[in-house]
Amino acid sequence: MSWLIKLFFDLRQNLKSFVIVKWSQISKHRKIESQKELDKKMVVQLGAKKVPSWKQFKRLPQTLSKTENIALKILGAVIFVCFLLLVYTNYFKYLQPIPANGGEYSEGLVGTPLYINPLLAHSDVDIDLCAIIYSGLFKYNEKLELVPDLAEKYEVSADQKVYTIYLKKNIKWHDNQNLTASDVVFTYQSAQNPDYKSPHYQSFNGVIVEKIDDYSLKFTLSQPYAAFLNLLTLGILPQHVWYDFPAVNAKLAAYNQKPVGSGPYKFKSLIKEKSGIVKSYTLEKNKSYYGKVPYINKIIYKFYPDYETAVTALSNKETQNLSFLPKDYLNKVNKKDLTLNNINLAQYTALFFNSKNNDLLKDLKIKQALAMALDKNKIIDGVLQGQGQVIDGPILPNFLGYNNNIKKYEYSPQKALELLTGEGWQINGEFLKKKDQELKMTITTVEQAENIKSANLIKEAWNSIGINVDVQIIAKDKIENEIINPRNYQVLLYGEIIGYDPDLFPFWHSSQREAPGLNLAGYANRKVDQLLEEARQTNDTKIRDGKYREFQDLLLEDLPAIFLYSNTYTYPVYKKIKGFNLETLALPKDRLINLENWYIKSKYKFIK
Repeated sequence: MSWLIKLFFDLRQNLKSFVIVKWSQISKHRKIESQKELDKKMVVQLGAKKVPSWKQFKRLPQTLSKTENIALKILGAVIFVCFLLLVYTNYFKYLQPIPANGGEYSEGLVGTPLYINPLLAHSDVDIDLCAIIYSGLFKYNEKLELVPDLAEKYEVSADQKVYTIYLKKNIKWHDNQNLTASDVVFTYQSAQNPDYKSPHYQSFNGVIVEKIDDYSLKFTLSQPYAAFLNLLTLGILPQHVWYDFPAVNAKLAAYNQKPVGSGPYKFKSLIKEKSGIVKSYTLEKNKSYYGKVPYINKIIYKFYPDYETAVTALSNKETQNLSFLPKDYLNKVNKKDLTLNNINLAQYTALFFNSKNNDLLKDLKIKQALAMALDKNKIIDGVLQGQGQVIDGPILPNFLGYNNNIKKYEYSPQKALELLTGEGWQINGEFLKKKDQELKMTITTVEQAENIKSANLIKEAWNSIGINVDVQIIAKDKIENEIINPRNYQVLLYGEIIGYDPDLFPFWHSSQREAPGLNLAGYANRKVDQLLEEARQTNDTKIRDGKYREFQDLLLEDLPAIFLYSNTYTYPVYKKIKGFNLETLALPKDRLINLENWYIKSKYKFIK
C-alpha cells in the first residue's frame, strides 16, 4: 500500500514539472514571437525613414569596436576633405580677384617741376606730369602703337598733305568746361608762335592749322611727312585758361604749376620749400575722364635733387616707386617690397666721330680698327650689369628698317692692330706713330656714372692696341651748350633717343649737321640724304622699310659712328601695385601709358 501511495506522489510531481516546463517553453515562444513582431515594426519604420535618426547615429560608436571607431573617424575625415575639394573646384576656382577703386601711392622723381605745360615742358619731371594731366589728339598704347585719343577719327588726303581730324564729343576739361576744336587750334598756333619759345616750334613751323567746326579741324603741310601723326600726341591746352596770357609771359603763369588739363589725373595740391622749390605734388583721378577712369585715387610725386637722395628715400619707404633706377643703385634698394621692371628702351649709345676736330677720324681704316678693338659685351657686363643688348646699327629690333644681317665689325684686337700697322702705324714707345704723328684722340662724354665707366673701358681697349686716348668728362648742365651744339669734341660718347617712329632724317641727314640738328657725327652722303628724304615722304611702310635698310648699309660702310648698345630702363614699382605690364619704352614718360589700369585694391567676383 505504501508503494502505491509513493507512486501517486511521483506521478503528480512529474506532471507538475512537465506543466511548468511546457508553460515556460510556451511563454518563451510567445516572447520570441513578440520580439520578432517588434523587430519587424522597427525595420518597417526604418525603411520608411530611409535615413537613421540622430539618436541612432549617436549610439553607433557604442556598437562598434575600438578599431572600427578609428576607421570610421578616418573615413569621415577623408569624406570631409573630398567635400571641400569638390566645393573649391566647382565654386572657388571661379571666384577671381579683379581691380577695385581706391588707394594711393607715391613716386620719387629727380628734379623739380617748372613748366607743367605741354608747350614748355622740357625736363623729364615736366614731361612725366604733362603725360597724365593733359591729353593729345593721339596717344601710344602698351605696344607703342599710335591710336586716337581726343580724336575720334581722321582722314588723309591723296597727296598726303592734308590731315582732317574729327574730335570726340562731350569731353570736359578738369574745370568742367567743354573741350572743342578751338582749344586744339589755339594750342598748335601757340606752338608756332616764336614768342612762346616752345621746343615744338620747329616741328609745326609751316603747318597751317584751321578750325572747320566745333569738333573738326585740319592740318595742311607744305610737303608729305609720314610721321606727322606722331607729332599730334602733343598735349592740348584749354584756350579759355590761356587766352589772356601773352606768349612772351607764358612762362610766368601760375597755371604752369597748377595746370588745367583733360587727362586721367588732375592737379590737387602742391607743397613748396621756403626757397620756393616744389617739394611734393599731389594728383587725384579725374572722375569725369572721357576714357577709362583710373582705379587709383591719388598719386603723390616727391622730388629729390639727385639719385643718391632719391634711392635712399625709396629704401627708407618714403616713396613707393622711383621714376628710374640707375644701374649703379640696383644693389642698394630693398627688393623685398619692390618689383624691378627692366624695360627695353628705344635709345642707343654710340661713339660719334667728328673728323673736323681730328683729321685722323677721316681715315676709314682707323675707324674700322677702333670698332674691332671694342668688346661690347664687356661694356654691357661691366657697366650695365648685363642688362642691355649689343647693337651694330642705328635701327633697333622691332623698328621699321631693322636688319640683323647688316655689316658687323667683330671684336678682334689682333686684326685691329694688323690693320693699323698695315697702314704704316708702328709702336714707338707706348703708342702708335706714323713718322712724327701720334695716333691720339679724346673721348668726351657727360658726367654720368654709366658713361664714365664706358669711356674708361673704351680707353683701356684702345690703349691696348697702341692708341693714345684721353677722356673728357663734362657736367650735365654744360654738355649741350658747350659741347654738343658747337660740336666741340673729337669722339663723343652719347645716347640718342630714336622715339616712336624711326624717322632717321634728324640724326643722319646732312642738313642736320649743325645745331639744333642731331647729326652728331657731321655725316654727309648724298645717296643717304635722298633715301632719308624719300622715306619720310611716304606712308607705305614697305617702301620706308626698304629705304631704311639701304640707308643703314651705306652708313656702316662709311662708319661715321660705332654703335655700342641699347640700354634697359629699370623702373622699381611697389609690389602692391598691380597692372603694370610694359615691355618697351620710347621715352621715360611711357612707363605711365597704361596708368589707368594700375590698381592697389581688389575685390572678388564669381566668373564662370
